[in-house]
Amino acid sequence: MLRKWMVFGLSAGILIAFAGAGFGLTDDESELEKVMEKVNKANNAIKKGVRTPVAFKKMHKDIAKRSKELVKLAKESKPIKDAVGRAKDVANPQKKWDEMMDDFIAKSEMLEGTANKSEPDYDDTKKAFSALSKTCSDCHKVFRVEDEKF
Repeated sequence: MLRKWMVFGLSAGILIAFAGAGFGLTDDESELEKVMEKVNKANNAIKKGVRTPVAFKKMHKDIAKRSKELVKLAKESKPIKDAVGRAKDVANPQKKWDEMMDDFIAKSEMLEGTANKSEPDYDDTKKAFSALSKTCSDCHKVFRVEDEKF
């Protein structure tokens, strides 16, 4: 009986040690990846709020807050040049990065202006969010290269 518990304890210890070592893998994230994780979090919250007029009515204050956060994050991400070296099929990646980041900032500001009105309109906010989402997907087509670590 004692041997079963010793094997269990040893096995559990080894499992915890391996699991703990795996959590350290995220420490090598680039600055841009960290910012984009925050962008994704804000983006998902807004997406949830603009799905239906009822959801928008419940979440319009959160949408306004998250849109302000997106403007800040968009401005933070422009000077980070991590992705420029990973561009696909672009003659001048630096110029393309600057153009896309300027568009991201402009669409984020447009969403913020729409969402922070005293009487925000569902349709206008949804259109502004769709325009912002398009800038994200356009940029990912050029600059987002999936990690080949695993």
